[in-house]
Amino acid sequence: MLTQRLLLGLSLVASLGAIATQPAWSLTLDFDDAETNYRTYTHNPDPDALYQYGQAAAIQALTDGDFSTNVELYYSGENVTENVGFNATVGNYTARVTSVTTADWQEYGTQWMNDLFTRYDSFQTSWNSLSSPAQTVFEETFKHAGLGDPNIAQFAMDNSGGMTISTVGFYDLRGVLQTRAGEKLAQSQTLAKLATATNTQKAAAAAKMGITTTALNAQIAASPFAIEGLTALLATVNSLQEALQASEVARVDIYKDGEFQGREYAYSFSAVASGITALDDGESYSGVYTWTKPGTQESSGVPEPTFLLATAVVGGLFSAAKRKQKQAR
Repeated sequence: MLTQRLLLGLSLVASLGAIATQPAWSLTLDFDDAETNYRTYTHNPDPDALYQYGQAAAIQALTDGDFSTNVELYYSGENVTENVGFNATVGNYTARVTSVTTADWQEYGTQWMNDLFTRYDSFQTSWNSLSSPAQTVFEETFKHAGLGDPNIAQFAMDNSGGMTISTVGFYDLRGVLQTRAGEKLAQSQTLAKLATATNTQKAAAAAKMGITTTALNAQIAASPFAIEGLTALLATVNSLQEALQASEVARVDIYKDGEFQGREYAYSFSAVASGITALDDGESYSGVYTWTKPGTQESSGVPEPTFLLATAVVGGLFSAAKRKQKQAR
C-alpha cells in the first residue's frame, strides 16, 4: 500500500491566504490498492484530463486547498453498495472515511431526518400529516437523492483526533429533488391507473417493465402511498423561500491505537457558495459543506484542524483556485 506523508500546517495555510499560528503535523493518507471505485475530479476543461485515477491524484486533491478538485467515493453510481474510502492517520488516531450504503442509512437515517426537520421545520410539518407508508416514501426520496457517494474536496486531521471534512455538492437541492420526485410521482400515477386494468393488460405491462405480474401488483398497491408522500414532498420543496441545503454524507470510523472508538456520519445542512459548477454536468459543486469533529480533551493542547470555512478563508481559497484554473486554460 502506497503511503504519502503530508505536512499540513502554517506553511500550507499561509499559502492559501489564511493566517494561522499552529505548528505543522504529519498526516498519512492511504487508499487500498485493491479499491478502484474512486476517482479524482480535476476541473480541467480538457475532457481527457477531467478525471484522474489512483492514490496520488486523490491525495493531492484532498490536501491542495483547491475546492474545485475533489475525490468522489463510489463514483460508479448513486446506488451505493460498498464502503469505498481511505484511511487517515495522525499519531495514534486513525479515521476510516468512506461512502455510505443503504445499510448505513438504516443506522444514521433517523438522526439525519431529525436534523433536516430541525433545519427546515416545514418538512416536519409535512411529515406529520402523512400516513406511515407515505412517510417512508418521503424519507426514501431523500435517501436516493445522490447523497451517499460523497465528493470530498478537502480533508484535515490533527493528532488530537479532531478533523474537518469539506464536500462539494449542490448549493440548492430544490431543483434536484423537484426533478427526481417529479419523475417518481409520474411513475406512481401511471401505476395507479393500472389498478383497474385487466390481468392481460397487467401481464403486458409487467413484461414491458421486466418484472413479474406479482411484483407489478405490489407496486400498484403501493402507488397511492407513493403519490401521497411525493406530492407532499414536492409541495414543501416548492414552498421553500430559501435554498434547500444538504450535503453528501461520508461515514467516519474512528480508531485510537488500533481500537475502534466509534462511528460518525459527516454531513451538513449549511453551504457556502463555491463560485464554480462541475464541468461535466454544469450544475453540481455549486456549494461547499463542512463538517468538523473536535479533538479529545486529553490532547487539548494540540490545535484543531484549520480548514474551517470562515468567509475570509473561503474567499482566499477560491481566489487561488480561480487563478489556477485561468493558468491552466
